[in-house]
Amino acid sequence: MVDKTEIVTAGQGQDALHCLTIPLTEDIILLPNAAVSEIVAYIAPYPAEETPDWLLGNIMWRDIQVPLVSFEAVGGKDVETANKNSRIAVLNTLNGNAKVPYIGILSQGIPSIALIQEEGIEEQEDENNRATVGAVVNVGGIEALIPNIDELEQLLESLNL
Repeated sequence: MVDKTEIVTAGQGQDALHCLTIPLTEDIILLPNAAVSEIVAYIAPYPAEETPDWLLGNIMWRDIQVPLVSFEAVGGKDVETANKNSRIAVLNTLNGNAKVPYIGILSQGIPSIALIQEEGIEEQEDENNRATVGAVVNVGGIEALIPNIDELEQLLESLNL
C-alpha cells in the first residue's frame, strides 16, 4: 500500500482548496471535498454479472445502488482487494446523470483532509495515458492522481447497469 503521508501545503489562506487524499494500493487520489459525497466503511459489494474486473460490484448507499470501482484496475493495474482498513469513497458524478449519480471507489485506508494552495500544485505527465486520470500532480513532494470522474461515469453508463 502507498505511503499515507499527509499532503498539506504551506499556508491556509482563503485560496486554499479543501481536498481529500484517498489511499489506494500504489497510488493516492486527490479530490476536492465537493466531489466526495461521503466516506463509508467497507461494505462487500454484491456482484454485477458480465462486467469488467475493475467493477467490483454494487453497494447500497442511502437506498441508492452505487457501482464500486477499483480505480487502479480501471487504469490497467491489478484489481484491488479490500483489507481491514478499507473504506469506500462515494463520489458525486458531475452531469446530473440519473443512471449513475454516484460512483464508489475502493480505498485501501482512511482518507485524510488536505489543504492545498494552487501554487503548491505541480502538474506532471501521466506516463500511462489513463483515460480515467484527469491529471497527475505533485503536491508537497507526493504524487497524486486526480480522477476524470466524467470518464468513469461514461464507462459505467456504457455497461448498462
